[in-house]
Parts: sequence; structure tokens; C-alpha cells
Amino acid sequence: MSASGHAEGGKKYKKYDWDDKKDICYKLYVEGKKTPRDIVKYFANHFSVPESELPSARLFRRQFHDVWQFPPRRRTLSADDEAVIVERIRQLWEQNESAVRIGQILDEEGYELGDNEFTKLRRRHGFIRRGISGSYDVTTKPSKRWKRKADEVEDQAQMDTDAVNAATSAEFLMAMQQQPPPGLTPDQLAQRQAHLAQRLTDLHRESEAKLATRKRRRRIRGFGFLPADEAGMAPRYDSETTIDECKAFLHLSNEMYVTIRDDYEAICQDMGIERKKTTMESGLWQASKDRLVRENVHLSAIMHPLQPNLDRKAVAIDVICSDVTKRMRDNKKKMSIADANNALGLNPLASKKLRKAFYDILEHDHYTTRMACGEEHWNELQQAWHNSSPVLQSVITEGDPYKLRCVYMLCRDATKRYNDDGVRRDPSRKQYQQGTGPGPGALRVGGKGKKAAATATEKPRKNKATVKNGLSGPSFGMAVDPALTNPYLPEPQPIPAYFRLSPQSSLIGNHPRMWLGKLATRTLASLHEAAASKAGAATVTRVQGVIKNEDGTEDSYQIDGDDELDVYLEAAGDKSTFLVLLEGGYA
Repeated sequence: MSASGHAEGGKKYKKYDWDDKKDICYKLYVEGKKTPRDIVKYFANHFSVPESELPSARLFRRQFHDVWQFPPRRRTLSADDEAVIVERIRQLWEQNESAVRIGQILDEEGYELGDNEFTKLRRRHGFIRRGISGSYDVTTKPSKRWKRKADEVEDQAQMDTDAVNAATSAEFLMAMQQQPPPGLTPDQLAQRQAHLAQRLTDLHRESEAKLATRKRRRRIRGFGFLPADEAGMAPRYDSETTIDECKAFLHLSNEMYVTIRDDYEAICQDMGIERKKTTMESGLWQASKDRLVRENVHLSAIMHPLQPNLDRKAVAIDVICSDVTKRMRDNKKKMSIADANNALGLNPLASKKLRKAFYDILEHDHYTTRMACGEEHWNELQQAWHNSSPVLQSVITEGDPYKLRCVYMLCRDATKRYNDDGVRRDPSRKQYQQGTGPGPGALRVGGKGKKAAATATEKPRKNKATVKNGLSGPSFGMAVDPALTNPYLPEPQPIPAYFRLSPQSSLIGNHPRMWLGKLATRTLASLHEAAASKAGAATVTRVQGVIKNEDGTEDSYQIDGDDELDVYLEAAGDKSTFLVLLEGGYA
């Protein structure tokens, strides 16, 4: 689809050749029911040109309707048809199906319903999972004015329901108790502090006793309110080698590790392997690892007979393969909020109300952590929640183990949301674990698959304990393997961010009020450079990080150092916004 330009009034416009495209557009748009955006992608692939060289989706739509006057792709729903479709959507919604899945089922069942019509019906009849006021908004009458962001987030997958701890160190817990939430009486505060101190003492005593008798594995980082063990401590058994150490032994970057993990999962599915224990005697386990090494160029080179430390590398491959099979088994047992709702006979709205009830109980109690409040008080909170709902009372009376697990799943989800909201209100509450391993570290938090590995931006951190050769990480009582130098640590990737110009700025010329920029590194100097990129000779006198709350309000935090910037970037996630004050420059 060629384009030529002509000048008119000093401005250049593109003129596209539409003459021989009408028939193919008719087939794609009317008969094939493709969207204008899909048609743009089709022509981009057909002509092997970037989409920017083709008409936009809006121009295609205008050509179809205003110029060629194509008939509508779908007929207008009658009142009877709409009633049937709404009832079917209601049935699927009551079964806790996601919006995307409901749309797919309607297409499979032959209901001709466009995306816009489907969205309007869901809004009009209240078949939504999230409201404007947040994930626990249970209003059944949707507002006429919907924020675009609300539409984008309501179809996202259910939140991960892993057990959540609001803190990871005893020091942080004690600091929280020194600044208690309002509403606690002196007696309640003293009781919580005494319980916390006693519990921490018991935990440390038990941990040291188990370490002395080799009854527990080492802790390479702080976990469960206990500090990390001394650097250099070796694992008790080969199977306790960490994944990060395995990456270092095998010279694996995160991208390569994800590829190997996916490849071995496919091998396990092909060979019918579910766990190591049941396939050891038959030789199938070793055969699967040999096949993985044989089919992977990097592992074939690493495991060459002339390479050093082959025993340690073989252990690393065995640990990675065992981890893959464990993940495969866990995925089969994983329970989602939708599964719990169906088992308890709840629709999304009823489930949301039930979780919101426990959220309110935690908020009224000024809950901080389960350890701080103690098991006895935690059971009292759960009991108050059970007493507030006939559904929960019935489940507790019945005593079905699976349904009890479903109830606990809803409880954990409400607790996680409560803790996450607390971190959003006060980002300083969030704790950050510094990696101490020799490898490239964990994949980016919240990422999925290869895309997460490719975009991993974890900042390399130095371990306080350093081996004699100057390399950070644990030693193993022998010469340090060259892998521990870790040549695969990811280079710092540019961090995209939004910038807002402070109204108090004094600049010559018209500077944009908002613009996009990238931080080359996680440093204050890089932040100032990106902030002043649109203004020559400007000086950055103040920078504030903006955190948007669920109610639409915003909190600003002054950023004066690299540590403060690092804390803000972790709290802001993928959408960082800075308010900058510029002086003495020109736009």
C-alpha cells in the first residue's frame, strides 16, 4: 500500500493508494470479521513494511464506512437476543469465569457479539470484577463515567494467593511496634511487644539448635524473621544447592535458565516424568537429563569431558531438573480464587463481600503481622470473620478439608490485599531482600516466562562478605569455580518513567507539562539527566516520586539520594512518575 506526500498550506500529508484494496478489505472486515487493527497488521506482514508506513486503524475504519460504505459486520441485537445473551453471561459469571473466557465461550457458542457490545452489556448489568474504587468495591450499580484504567485492570488474572508476610526481619518488626498504629491501648501495645520479643527469642533459639545438629538447611538470605546464616556455609546435601548457585556453576544467564527450564518441562511431558524418585531405578531420570544436555548447545559445551568440575555441574543440572518437576506437580495442585468460589458456591460479588469483611476486621484491629499479633489473637480474628457469615459457619460445621482450604484461600487473599494497601500508603514499610548468591539472581518479580527474563532489570548488589579473591557470594571450601565470577549478570537496563513539570519551575519558552524519559541507571545523577533532557542548561532543584493510591489520590516523596530513589522505584513498580522543579534553563 504505497503512500505519497503533497504539501498543502506548508504542511505535508500522506496520500495512500486505496484503489486495489477494496475487495481484500471487504473479505477481511465484513466476511472475516477482522478489526481495523488486525487489518493493519495483515497489510504490514503482506507488504513487509512497518505499521507506521500504513494508514492507521482510524483511517481504515473511515475508508470502510464513509467511502466504501461497507455493511455492518454484525446485526444490531434485538431485545430478545440481548436478554438471551445477558442470561448466558450471567450463568458464566456466576461460575466465576473471567471476562476473557466468557467472551471466548460466547464466540464458540455462536453468539455474534462485538467487543464493544460485550463490554457495554457487562457494565450495564454489573458483571464486573473490579470497580473504580478498587478491587473490593462491591457496588452493583456501575457509574456512567468509567476510567480507562478500570477497564484495563478488571480483566487481569486473579491475584497470586501465596502466603504473605508484611515484614522479613526482626528489626523491622520492632521498628513497627515502636511506631504503633493509632487506636491501640497501652495494654494492647505492651502485650503485642512482649509476645513479639518472646516469639523472636524462641525462633532464634530453635534455629540455632537445628543448625548445630544439621536439622535444617542453611539460610542464604533473611527469611521468616530470621537473619541469613554466615556467608560461606555449604549445603548439607547436594540437593540443597540453590538455583542461583546452579546458574553460576553452569554459566547461565536468566534467559538461558528459563529456556532450559521450558525445554526440560517439554521433555518430561514427552517422556511421562512427574518426579525424580519414581524414575531413578528405571533409568528414565538420567535419560531425560542426558537428552536435555544433548539438545542444548550451551549445556553440551559445559558438560564436555574436558571441562573442569563436571561433578558439581552435574549436581546443578539435577537440581534444576528436580525443581522443574516440582513446579509441574505444584501447578496441578494450585488453587485459584475462582476455584475456591465455586467450591463454596459463591459468585464473584459474594466472594468480594466476604473477603472485604475480613479486610475490615484486619483494618479495625490495626493488624500488622501474624507474628506480631500472635496465633491466639489471629485465631480470634478468623473466628470473628467466621461468625459474621452464615456461609462460613456452614463450612466450618461441615468440616470438609477441601472447603476449609478454600476458606483459608479467601482469608490469605484478603490479608495480602490489606498488606499491599499498607505498603502503598507507606512505601517505607516494604522490605527489600538483597541477593547474596553468585549467580544472576532471581527473575524479575511479577514477570512471566521468557519475557520476564529478557526484561530483567534487577540491580546487582554487593554482598557484605567477600571471599579472598574479591568475588562476592558464598564459598564452598575449595577453589572458587570460574562460574562464580558470573559473567552473565544482566547489565542495567534503561528504566522508562513519566516526568511532570512542577508549576513552580522557571524556564524560558514552552516546556511540555509531561514527557517520557529513561533513567540510564538507578542513580540520582541519571534521574536529573533524564529530568532535564527537554530543557537546555536547566538545573534540577527538586525531584519528588509520585505514588498513586487506589482512591485516585497521590502521595509525593522527596528524593535526595540513590537509596531513596531505589526504594521509590521498587514501590512504584513498572509505572514511575516524577515531579521535577527546573530552573534557569530554556525549552
